[in-house]
Amino acid sequence: MGPGGTGGSAAESTSSSGGATTGPASSSASGGETASTGGSSGECVTGQTRGNQVAVIGESFIAATHGITQQIEKQAKANGSLAENERYIDNSVSGTTLAGDQIPSQYRKAAENGMIKYVLMDGGGNDCLLRGDGDGALAAAESLFETMAGDNVEKVVYFFYPDPIGNQFASLKTCLDALRPKMKELCDGLTSPKCYWLDLRPTWNGHNEYTQDGIHPTSAGSIATGDAVWEVMKENCVAQ
Repeated sequence: MGPGGTGGSAAESTSSSGGATTGPASSSASGGETASTGGSSGECVTGQTRGNQVAVIGESFIAATHGITQQIEKQAKANGSLAENERYIDNSVSGTTLAGDQIPSQYRKAAENGMIKYVLMDGGGNDCLLRGDGDGALAAAESLFETMAGDNVEKVVYFFYPDPIGNQFASLKTCLDALRPKMKELCDGLTSPKCYWLDLRPTWNGHNEYTQDGIHPTSAGSIATGDAVWEVMKENCVAQ
């Protein structure tokens, strides 16, 4: 998130078969699942995921330093869920939006190998900051999830921004506050792919040291965010 980042990749035409399927609301705090990962009694079987089966997409909240991805990978390796010599496909690019086919094109580039089973993402921050267009972000996310469903992506972790700090971001906060419940409803209602929602406000609240400019994470912020994402992944057998 932030206007100082590089522009997104060129728009491509989206082709998707099938569609995202909605169902009963899910929760990021729900117990782990065993479908497609094995295990019993709510426990995941680790070591079943290759790095090229996981795509990370989004903008500069992730891409500024890629520290969030690195922390998730660190936790995955410590847990035996990712081989020491492997990494996730991190296609996040600073300055990109969901609308305008920028973040969606990051997913499609990762999915060219036909291997993507899990997606870790944010999105909507720049749609609000640069365009004031939360509804455009929501519509683009709906289309993106339909594409993922057609590609048989199994699970998504959608982590949504902490509150921006500073009066200069008042309009950004207003837009994010309006978009957050709509995007959560979309994520919670999906069954194909299954989507797990993570609101980062509880993780960040009271920790101004997690950002220097009011919106992007410092090293400490990236570590805290990566750990929070990893907990959701571990609880729900995402990329284990």
